[in-house]
Amino acid sequence: MQFSLSPKFIHQFILLCIFTFSSIVFSQAQEKDSLDQYSFGELRLKFNTTQFKNHKLARLYANKLLAISTSNNDSLGTITAYNKLSSLESQLGNTTKALRYVDKAISIAKQNPKYIVSEIYSYYTKAILLHYLGQYKKSFKYYITVYDYYKKIGEDITMNSISLSIALIKSNLGDYETSVELLSKCLDSYENTPEIDRNKKFSEDYKVSVLLGLSSAYVKYAIKNTNKKDSLINIASEYNVKGLKSSIQQKNKYYEIDFIINTGIIEEERGNYQKAVDELNKASNQMFDYKELSSLTALYYHKGKCYKGLNQIDDAIVYFKKADSISAKNSSNFRMLQGAYYSLIEIYKERKDTKNEIKYLNLYIENERINKQISQEVRDDIHTLYDIDRFKEKIASINNSRTRAIVIIGILLTILILLFIFYNRQQKKNKLAFKKLLQDLEDKQKEPILNDQKSAKKIAIDDEKVVQVIKALDKFEEKEWFRNKNCDLAFVAKKAKTNKTYLSKIIHEHKQLKFIDYIRNLRINYALERLKDDSVFRSYDIKSIAEESGFKSSDMFSRAFVKNTGIYPSYYIKNINKINT
Repeated sequence: MQFSLSPKFIHQFILLCIFTFSSIVFSQAQEKDSLDQYSFGELRLKFNTTQFKNHKLARLYANKLLAISTSNNDSLGTITAYNKLSSLESQLGNTTKALRYVDKAISIAKQNPKYIVSEIYSYYTKAILLHYLGQYKKSFKYYITVYDYYKKIGEDITMNSISLSIALIKSNLGDYETSVELLSKCLDSYENTPEIDRNKKFSEDYKVSVLLGLSSAYVKYAIKNTNKKDSLINIASEYNVKGLKSSIQQKNKYYEIDFIINTGIIEEERGNYQKAVDELNKASNQMFDYKELSSLTALYYHKGKCYKGLNQIDDAIVYFKKADSISAKNSSNFRMLQGAYYSLIEIYKERKDTKNEIKYLNLYIENERINKQISQEVRDDIHTLYDIDRFKEKIASINNSRTRAIVIIGILLTILILLFIFYNRQQKKNKLAFKKLLQDLEDKQKEPILNDQKSAKKIAIDDEKVVQVIKALDKFEEKEWFRNKNCDLAFVAKKAKTNKTYLSKIIHEHKQLKFIDYIRNLRINYALERLKDDSVFRSYDIKSIAEESGFKSSDMFSRAFVKNTGIYPSYYIKNINKINT
């Protein structure tokens, strides 16, 4: 059924949109103008209530807090404002920016011993941010500083939270069995504490954090233990269901999204790929301003795995590459990236795409080196915390790591040197080819056919017929009919008013070319001349240039261009532009 919108309806709808947009802008402007009426404490409260609902409004409150405290030389207020801004940027996935704010808070707090509480709080924030970024060594250092401080004053909430963080680090490092043990102890500690005392010992979201950690650790543990996989996945699912229910009850959208992602991962491990994709899409649709990068990496990586399981390989590649792209911002998922790289290596090997296969093989090798380095460093620090004798094991591990590192570095340096030599040789070769190409164009002007020798040997065709066909070919070239995409032997024979056999023989003898080479040369020479003389044509993309020249695809054009000239179209265009600027 078709329907149309009346002009009156469209007019009213546009007016409504303008009114709505104006109202939003006006209300935000009003809010901004009215901030002066609030005290520092009121602004802080407003920030807390809007941070997870309206980040733009929350940023206004945080910036106003900073402006007030700075103008009043209120150091403690400035520390608070920077921590609020750090928290907001972390929420939006801008972890590096969040670190800059918290570093400013630490810098001010360190100047006065009476700000020790704020300093320790800022250290704790920094530890969490570094944890997100996968900088476990640095993160652990700040965790221990905070842990020692709160141990002295007997503050259980932060100590328990740090113990939880250490258990999660163990999971990130691949020690799933130990992580499960530590997280189970955390959950037992929480559940064995009377409800009346829980607020004194644990943070509000402590239980859901533990349940999420347990669910994730059991899934990873199941992947490593295929003989127990089904039972371990079922345990992971039980914890996940409990956690999802708790996060919904607490109206904690962040954890709810993570549990939905975990639901998708569990379905993926059960082989229910389409169901898993549906769950992951549900999580993606609920994210909005939620951009915690490690969760995004997990979402993209597991969507890639699901699409690979569904044999939708192009979609799988897209999501594996998305997971990889986030690593530029967030390096907390080195083990997950190994899976993405390995899958891409398999795919490109299957497709015989050696270039991409080598690319992701090198990334896999480098990522494995980082994994081992991080795992060893943090494992040593955790052992120190729990007073475990590890010196012999550490020495042996360091020696092995150094040997492997030297071998890997040697291989990478050799590859880099060979690539550098190849690049320089190719550049020289390209320059010579380009210079020769320009000279040939100047000499030939508009003669597109190579080896057009009129003194070709006599063929068994009437001379008058040969002359007629050659004249027809001259007209064919002059009219540029070769730019027709469907220009085959039958098409040209029709234009020359002859049959295909005669045409093929005449082109072969008088042009010294096969028909396919004859057409290719005409098209490439057309492209060369026009690119040299037409700046607008040079601004086209390769696909459009290819189509204008008569090729059906950019790939066919590029291969033909390289075959005729020895250089790529992009190189030719780039250097023609240099000459004309």
